[in-house]
Amino acid sequence: MDGYTIGMTMGIIIGIAIGVSIGISIGKNQKPWSELTYKEKAHKKVIIIFGFIILLIGFILNIWLFFKW
Repeated sequence: MDGYTIGMTMGIIIGIAIGVSIGISIGKNQKPWSELTYKEKAHKKVIIIFGFIILLIGFILNIWLFFKW
């Protein structure tokens, strides 16, 4: 394996670990979805959509760099 593949694999593992730890620490104090107000639900949906868009951009950039390498 070359350096790019090792770096990409390590980056994915570190990203997953950081994401899980942040998700656990933030999720401890959250209310259940059924107890949220309409405004809070709309805010959560925007955050989820934004996070998904960032994830897609990162995935597309990673694939582009992989094939350009």
